[in-house]
Amino acid sequence: MAKLNKRTKKFVKNKLDQTIQQRRDAKKKLKYVQKKGKRGEEAQEPDEMDAASEPEAVANEGTAASRMGVDEFLRGGFREGMEEAEEDEDEEREGGDHYDDVEDDDDLDEVDDLEDEEAHAQDLAKLAETDPEFYKYLQENDQDLLHFGQDNGNDEEDEEEAEDASAKMNAGDGSEDESERILTMDMLRQWQKGLLRHRSPRALRRLLLAFRAALDSGESNGAGRGDEPSAKAYQVQDSRVFSKLIVTTLKYMPMVMESHVPYKKGADGHFKVPTNTPKWQVLYRPVRSYFLSVVKLLRTLPEPDMVYIALNESAKMVPYLHHDRRVTRDYVRALLEQWTSGTDENRLAAFSCLYVTTASALDEEMGDFCLKSTYHALIRGTKITKPHTLEQIALMKNTACELFTLHPDASYQQAFGFIRQLAISLRNCLKLKTQEQFQTVLNWPYLHCLDFWSLVLARTCHVDREQGTPSHMRPLIYPLVQVALGVGRLVPMTRYFPLRLHVIQSMLRLIQSTHVYIPLAPLIIEVFESSEFQRRGKGATLKPLDLATTFRAPAAYVRTRIYADQLAEEFVYVLQEFLATQARHIAYPELIIPMTVQLRRSIKTSPNVRLSESLRPLLDKMRQNATWIEQRRSAVEFAPSDQAQVDAFLQHNTDEAPLQQALRLARKVREQKQRLLQTNAHIVEDDEA
Repeated sequence: MAKLNKRTKKFVKNKLDQTIQQRRDAKKKLKYVQKKGKRGEEAQEPDEMDAASEPEAVANEGTAASRMGVDEFLRGGFREGMEEAEEDEDEEREGGDHYDDVEDDDDLDEVDDLEDEEAHAQDLAKLAETDPEFYKYLQENDQDLLHFGQDNGNDEEDEEEAEDASAKMNAGDGSEDESERILTMDMLRQWQKGLLRHRSPRALRRLLLAFRAALDSGESNGAGRGDEPSAKAYQVQDSRVFSKLIVTTLKYMPMVMESHVPYKKGADGHFKVPTNTPKWQVLYRPVRSYFLSVVKLLRTLPEPDMVYIALNESAKMVPYLHHDRRVTRDYVRALLEQWTSGTDENRLAAFSCLYVTTASALDEEMGDFCLKSTYHALIRGTKITKPHTLEQIALMKNTACELFTLHPDASYQQAFGFIRQLAISLRNCLKLKTQEQFQTVLNWPYLHCLDFWSLVLARTCHVDREQGTPSHMRPLIYPLVQVALGVGRLVPMTRYFPLRLHVIQSMLRLIQSTHVYIPLAPLIIEVFESSEFQRRGKGATLKPLDLATTFRAPAAYVRTRIYADQLAEEFVYVLQEFLATQARHIAYPELIIPMTVQLRRSIKTSPNVRLSESLRPLLDKMRQNATWIEQRRSAVEFAPSDQAQVDAFLQHNTDEAPLQQALRLARKVREQKQRLLQTNAHIVEDDEA
């Protein structure tokens, strides 16, 4: 007879006497059933068909079950033949090797019990088909056997498991360590069949043990206690087997979990997992083991293709992740490592996992952790700003911005705290004026943080997104603008004009999305009135600066013609962008009066030809736009105090203002120029190669 499991022993210990008493009370019914069973045996003809065919094998099992006595059936005889058949089949398929773990990890042992319970339920279902009257008798007189294995067995079962674990430990002290079993392709195929056909928890357990052992193989030397290698359930020696094992585990685990513990997605984006079911209580630890192995895989696997598969497949398991905080935190950290340092494909896949994890966070604490960790990872990833890292940084900022649109309350708290940190750093710099304090502000991470928060506020407070209802993030626009203007004027030296340019570009994005007025014109006109444009520039053979990756110009570029021409071109363009944002406002003619006076004075006093050539067409467009506004506001009948009518001015007019038309053409010219420069750069690199 096959070895009884723990639940069977518990049944014998606690409920056997009650079952015997019930049998004595139903003795007459038992005799009737036994007599009917004997008549069925005499009526059956001997089976002469081939025993290898599957339908006849099932029929033989039913015949054997009908020949058993009731006492033998209740003692577990119905399991004996089936388990012996399973053992014979395993020996034939696996060549006589025993793949059952001798000393497997305790966190996956309960999976075998789950499969035993499922097999018990299948046996009872077969009994209902082969002998319905006997099954009906069990329903009336022996409910404990029908519902066997469905109770939780809380305290007593835990005590038995603890005793068994201690017994194993004591027995293992005097025994010799068994050699690790080598994983083969045949074993993997066998597990795949069990997972595909039956969603077998036992095959899943073996697969997870092999998965963990394969990832721990690099740490076997000196990883155990006392500098001894820890025992592994399986050993992987072939690279093809390793790759097949990784892909099989990643692809089959979500399928098995969805079969045993299906989840539902709520309207709020949270996943509802039935955590009160016995199957979840058993499969919780395998899920934990799976994610711990995935974290190690993401941190150690060098192949980008395998990492991409791991990211995509692990995203399907996120619904089962949030019930373990520690594992969730480790998983988020591993995703952020790929998000900041992986390939573009892996960055997007990691962000997809991170987005689902953040959106489905069960509480505010985990949502705050995801947002805060993402922001810190972004800061670390922007320390090196070079031409080859600009696209990666832009991708990180755009994707991280999406996370701050998921949870409004958590996003506001995090944004408020981080913008406050930027303001404190700026205040200390203005107050103490030490070199260390200046270095905390005049660096790339600080500038990228300003740009990132302008991007977040532009996305969350966009006028099309709000649709009449102010965003919860809108109160943060004012403190961010104050910090940005302070950083722009922090160092008035001409070497730091590129820094001012980056700040202005961030604020322009905020103006275009939120329609908030930010006084950027003084920051721009101060550049035209600086010493860089009031004196004739020196000739130099220097290359033009890449202003996109520069916030402080080298000393060799100061007072040179090439540097002044670059500043003139860029600042005239951002001034045109700023004026285009106000081109449809009813007060535009009055807004440009002081700017017109200052720009004309700059043209007269500056010896820089490039600045004069750029400002004259802009002044003409400013005058044309003022005339265009005056013509349309001459027919209005409301007073300037009527704010609603002032805001609605030209709201339904789809015509482009003269400044908007000029800006659209200027953007096309700049794009063509940038494409031409990139093409020439590639040609030069090919010639040098």
